[in-house]
Amino acid sequence: MKNNRYLATLIIYGLAILLLMLVQILGSLGCFNSLSDEAMEVVGSVLPQVIIMFGIPFLLLLVTQKINHQPVSLKQVCCDVGWRRLSWGNVVKCFVLGICLYVFNIFIASLFASILQYLGYQYPTNDNVFGGYSGLLISLVLTAVLPGICEEFLHRGVLLNGMTKQLGVKKALILSSLLFGLMHMNAGQFFYATILGWFMGVIALSSGSLWGSVIVHFTNNALSTYLSYADELNLPGANIFSYLFSNVFTLGLTVLVIVVVIGEIIRHMAREKFNRNIDTYTVRYLASQKQFGVEDFDRLKIALAKAIQTLPTWKATAAYIETFDKPQELRPVEKAFFCVIFLMGSVTTILSFIWGTW
Repeated sequence: MKNNRYLATLIIYGLAILLLMLVQILGSLGCFNSLSDEAMEVVGSVLPQVIIMFGIPFLLLLVTQKINHQPVSLKQVCCDVGWRRLSWGNVVKCFVLGICLYVFNIFIASLFASILQYLGYQYPTNDNVFGGYSGLLISLVLTAVLPGICEEFLHRGVLLNGMTKQLGVKKALILSSLLFGLMHMNAGQFFYATILGWFMGVIALSSGSLWGSVIVHFTNNALSTYLSYADELNLPGANIFSYLFSNVFTLGLTVLVIVVVIGEIIRHMAREKFNRNIDTYTVRYLASQKQFGVEDFDRLKIALAKAIQTLPTWKATAAYIETFDKPQELRPVEKAFFCVIFLMGSVTTILSFIWGTW
C-alpha cells in the first residue's frame, strides 16, 4: 500500500507539472495575447493554481481511493494531505513565522539575484496590473490566497505526505523542496523558493497540519504584495526593509534574530506535536530498534523525550518530526517517474535562464 501511494503521488504530481509546462508553452506561443492585462493576470493565477495544482490532483486522489477499493471520501482525502485542525496558538506562531521567513527570504533572494545577474540573467519587471485599493485586494487573492492553498495542497499535502513514509522525513523534505523550487519554472525564483519550500515542509510536519504551511505561504506572499502597493497607496511600512538592510550591522543583526526566532518557534511546535503523539512514536521507535522489547516501553517513552530536549534547536526539531518509519526500497518504475519529473522541471528552469522568463 505504501508503494502504491508513492507511485500514485508521483503520477499525480507529474501530471500537474506536465500541465503547468503546457500552460507555459502556450503562453510563450502567444495563445493568451488576445486577453487584456487584467484578464491575463486572473487566468494566469486561476488556471495553474485552482485547476492544475488543486482541482485535478484532488479529483485524482478520489480516483485513487476507488482504484484501491476504498470508500470514496472527501474527508479522507483532507486527512491524507494533512488538513487537520490547528490550535489558535499555532495559528499565531505560523503568522509570526510567515513574517520572519519573508524577511529572511528577502536576504536569500537578494543574494542569489546578485549572483544570477552577474551571470547574465535578466529579471522581468513586475508592475502592478491592478491599481488602487481594489487592485491590492484582488492581487492578495491571486498571489497570496490561491498559492497559499493550492501550492501547499500539491507540494506539502500531496507530495511531501506521499513521500515521507516511503523515503523518510529527510529525503522527503529535500526532494519535495527541490521540486517546489523547480515548479516555478524560472531560475530567478528557484533558489529562494526551494529554501522557503524546505521551511514550509518543516512547519507542516512540526505543526501536524497543512494549515501551518498554508498560513506561512499566505503571509509571505501577502507581505510581498502589500509592499508592492505601499508606495503607490502611501501605506505604512514601505521603507522598513530598506532600513533593516541599510548596512552590514543591521543586516547581520536582523538575519541573526530572525533565524533564532524561526528555530525556536518551530522547535516549540514540533515538541508539542511530539508530546501529543509520544506513545505512537515510542512504539515505532521500539519497532525500529530490535534490541529493545515491549517491556521497555515506559522507560523509553521518558528517555526519548528527555534525550531530544538536550539537543540543539535544529537537531531537536529534526528528532521531533522524525516518524520512525523504516524507508521503503523504491521500485524501478518509481525511480523512473521521479527522474522524469525532476528532469522536466530542471530543463524548464535552465531554459528560463537562457531565454529569460516566459
